[in-house]
Amino acid sequence: MTQNKFELAAELIDAANNEDANIETSDGKPWPKELLYSDRMTDMQQRYAPDADDAMKLALRAQHIQRWKYPRDEYPMDRKGYHLWRTNLYTFHADTG
Repeated sequence: MTQNKFELAAELIDAANNEDANIETSDGKPWPKELLYSDRMTDMQQRYAPDADDAMKLALRAQHIQRWKYPRDEYPMDRKGYHLWRTNLYTFHADTG
């Protein structure tokens, strides 16, 4: 993957996660929750697998892309509901990422 394509893909992932209305604070700064998660995953990848290929880097960055669109509390709070939620999430993430 060329650097320009990689950078564009990373920017698109970040733009999608920047839409998250759920805010968390890190180092005194407010962050959209899934953008913060993506940033943290990227930081961990750079620490533990600095030679990872671009596909792996993007997969990590997009792991929770727009996760707020499938809130856990909209599914039954039992094992079956959890598995349905996870199935819907991984399908959505695969299609979106």
